[in-house]
Formats: sequence, C-alpha cells, structure tokens
Amino acid sequence: MKFGHLVALGLALLAAHSSYAQDIAAALARVPPKARTKPNPLEAKPSASQAGKKLFEQHCAECHGSSAEGSRHAPALRDPQVREAAPGELFWILTNGAIGRGMPAWSKLPEPQRWQIITYLQSF
Repeated sequence: MKFGHLVALGLALLAAHSSYAQDIAAALARVPPKARTKPNPLEAKPSASQAGKKLFEQHCAECHGSSAEGSRHAPALRDPQVREAAPGELFWILTNGAIGRGMPAWSKLPEPQRWQIITYLQSF
C-alpha cells in the first residue's frame, strides 16, 4: 500500500473515531440524572463478567467487534468515555438504545443479563 493511501486510511479512521466520540458523548448526555446514579447490583460478582462476555458475543459483537474494539458500524466500547461512564449510564443506554445511530434498545433482554453485559464492559 502506498504512503498516500495509508495517510488517507489513517485520516478516515481518525474522522470515524472523532464522530464516534461525539456519539458516545451525546448518548451519555441524554441519560437522565436519576439513571446515572443507579448502581450495578452485580459489580462484585466475578461470574457476572464471564456471563456478560458471552452475552456480549451473542448480542453486541456483530456491531461493536468481538472484543469491543469497534467497527465501521459502531463505536469501540473500550473508549475512555465508556470506561469512565457510571454503570447506571451504560445500563440506561443499553436499555434504551441509540436509535438515531442504529443501536437497538435491549429492554427485552432481562435486567440481570443487561447488568452482566455492563459488568463485562467495565472489566476492561
């Protein structure tokens, strides 16, 4: 691959990351104050992260990548904004989705399973 192509690819990836960073910030900004403070009831359970990883692979990896590295379709969930988000913020976004960006609401997934996914995401 020529240098010019590498530069163009790098710039495209940077633009996509910047756009996703803005998407993450916008999604977090929409979380209601009451939801932000909701604690993760499974935080201290090591088995929750393992179960969450399996659920992530089944429901989330197609868009967010097998190890949450992101893709052309969805942001990396290893992003500092996600890692620093409160459990309640992540739970609210997972439950309600980001419909404008193509993320479905996962409210039909049982609440304990949603918390397992959050526990997995916070294990990074």
